[in-house]
Amino acid sequence: MTANTQTPSRPGLREGKTSEFTLFFNVKPGHAQQIRDFFKGVDHDKRRALADRIGTLHELRWVLFDDDTRLLFASSFDGEWDAYIDDFAALIPETFDAVLQHTEGYPGIKDPSIKDFVVAHQTTACNYLRAAPEATAKDIHKALRVNKAFQQLLDEAN
Repeated sequence: MTANTQTPSRPGLREGKTSEFTLFFNVKPGHAQQIRDFFKGVDHDKRRALADRIGTLHELRWVLFDDDTRLLFASSFDGEWDAYIDDFAALIPETFDAVLQHTEGYPGIKDPSIKDFVVAHQTTACNYLRAAPEATAKDIHKALRVNKAFQQLLDEAN
């Protein structure tokens, strides 16, 4: 008899190498402004650097809605769901703790139950489309670097 080592099924649609990731949270009463203030206090370059730490991230967004009673976190990423959540905990825990502490039931990004919490708040999209489903975030960044170097070569040749 062998041990069951399969990862449990995770929500989210996948196209090519990329998956969609959509979470909905209830905001603690009166806490929406603290969420807004957190994001106002983080300049664009710092946000970019935080996002770049997760090399599999394509984009992300945080949205307060329903009269500031609900919070949406949506992103798309390359690779496996569990590794993506592990990256949050290892690479940018301060962001998730700073924002999600203002939502109901948040245990903390380092809590052993964090993946169960995420699954409980994740909703699979009805439809998900990627313009370039086989291009990973790393592929895109590499292509941009190659193009920049090529353009510099062309400029120097003039």
